[in-house]
Amino acid sequence: MGEYVLGIDAGTESIRAAVFDVTGKCIGFGISENRTIHRFPGWAEQDPKEWEKSLVEAIRKALDDSSVDPKLIRGVCVDGTSCTVVFIDEKGEPVRPAIMWMDVRAYKEADEISRTGHSALKYSGFSNVSPEWFPCKVLWVKRNEPEIYKKTKTIFEHTDWLIYKLTGNLSLNINTITVRWFYDVEHGGFPRDFYELLGIDDVLEKVPKRIVRLGEVAGKLNKTMAELTGLQEGIPVAEGGADAYIAVIGVNALKPGKIALITGSSHLHIGLTEGETHAPGIFGSYPDALLPGYHVIEGGQISTGSVVKWFKNNFVPSEIEKEAKSSGKNIYHVLDEGASKIPPGSEGLVVLEHWQGNRTPWVDPTSRGVIRGLTLKHTIYHIFRAILEGVAYGTAVILNNFEENGITIQEIVACGGATQSDLWIQIHADVAGKPIILPEESQAACLGSAILAAVGAGIYDSINEAADSMVRIKKIVEPDLSNHEIYRFLISQYIKTYENLKDISREMIDWMDRNSQ
Repeated sequence: MGEYVLGIDAGTESIRAAVFDVTGKCIGFGISENRTIHRFPGWAEQDPKEWEKSLVEAIRKALDDSSVDPKLIRGVCVDGTSCTVVFIDEKGEPVRPAIMWMDVRAYKEADEISRTGHSALKYSGFSNVSPEWFPCKVLWVKRNEPEIYKKTKTIFEHTDWLIYKLTGNLSLNINTITVRWFYDVEHGGFPRDFYELLGIDDVLEKVPKRIVRLGEVAGKLNKTMAELTGLQEGIPVAEGGADAYIAVIGVNALKPGKIALITGSSHLHIGLTEGETHAPGIFGSYPDALLPGYHVIEGGQISTGSVVKWFKNNFVPSEIEKEAKSSGKNIYHVLDEGASKIPPGSEGLVVLEHWQGNRTPWVDPTSRGVIRGLTLKHTIYHIFRAILEGVAYGTAVILNNFEENGITIQEIVACGGATQSDLWIQIHADVAGKPIILPEESQAACLGSAILAAVGAGIYDSINEAADSMVRIKKIVEPDLSNHEIYRFLISQYIKTYENLKDISREMIDWMDRNSQ
């Protein structure tokens, strides 16, 4: 008989649930897929009602896989994607599909907000605001869907919706509102004058008033969800936050000098600082967004794993699929094997991974993906490797920008999809020229949620104590410095590719926007 907690990670592609013991060992795992709709280029939406079904399915699968008596589950926590905005009516029902984090339709609103020059813009590095961010999306809906906006009683985010379904309580988590809503716990909370300037100060009457810190109890599991999932009614549901930030907890990158590289559909690069830091191309620093008393800095790439998946789904020939099937291998493994035989630099190919724009350091929603340098010699494996390298170039540019602005990087701790590929994580190490630490648990966001669940259940007194007890390191990937020298030149080519194409990319986006009206 032991004690267990349930960590839930609601990502873009799926909802994952895992049962952990109090030492951080995964006992059972379940997953349920999500469906994303792209009605127009740059748009991305999901149905919150489908999340509810996926949440229940993932939990039941995890419990079945664990064979643990649900009565032994002491607590639950859930995270979600950040900047995924949910609009519900007075009955608690969605009035439109959720606008996903990667949706960049509000790029014109982002331009307007960026031009205000308001002091709150320090959190976007005094540079362009990303159209992913909450105010941009709310302003777009108010302008383009006024009846929907009028009908909306409550606006909140992905994590908040899931907490609401689990507990019946309406609340906001301090993490997402700090990192994407310009909330500042050190300076009075929401900058009402900023929202007034944007013409959306009324949104502050539509958001829940209760704000909950990470790991605090958001509520108790309600009867409906207990019956649907098999969990015990009344167990504490701890507050989660943005999936990438919860993964930072799951890899225990909770000290200044550590950078968490969170990989998945997108990449995020997150670290703690002891004081305030603001610089172009760096989001933050955000006070108390992870741990009280610390600031958080952030970089990010919108399209990384999603580009790899896009390539696999659209361009992998049938013979590679047959090879994977006959050998019992994953298609990605076969692609990795072929790409590993291609030299660093993919024989002159450079990929700009901006399929959904650039988050940092350029904060450019109208930049688009590029495969540059194609010749008749290049094969499917050249292009695949070049995509892996292009993502790594984007990460290196972000890390270099951190260091140029005085942020010390002593360790990089990585988790997520890219770490499942030995080739891709080695490319990341080679391009960055730094060792990369890999934790034992691959589902870092699930573990991060489990750590918060353990704190909420009173098993541990603090997030740091729980993370120190529940996170273990598997290995360290050392960079090949000879490859790093090759990649230094290619990083400069990556930067020049963006600089030379950014203006004509914007022209094309504007043309498409005019012709889609």
